[in-house]
Amino acid sequence: MQTIQHYERVTISLPSEISKEIEELKKELRMSKSEIFKKAFEKFLREYRRQKIQRVAEMMASEYRKDEELTVFTDLDSEEFR
Repeated sequence: MQTIQHYERVTISLPSEISKEIEELKKELRMSKSEIFKKAFEKFLREYRRQKIQRVAEMMASEYRKDEELTVFTDLDSEEFR
């Protein structure tokens, strides 16, 4: 079963130099501008989410180090239960 993707048209402004590079890339890759931008935004969003998760993990790590109640059961993590 194929899922139907919905698209929204977006207008953006770019510096001329970047626009020229996109035109060259389009020809080199034989890809539409839309596909180039889609791939670039997908990569940006993946990286942004990864960095966001990393920031939260770092914040929580300091909380775990400061708050003994959060780590009270960590001694049990290495024990086997039967």
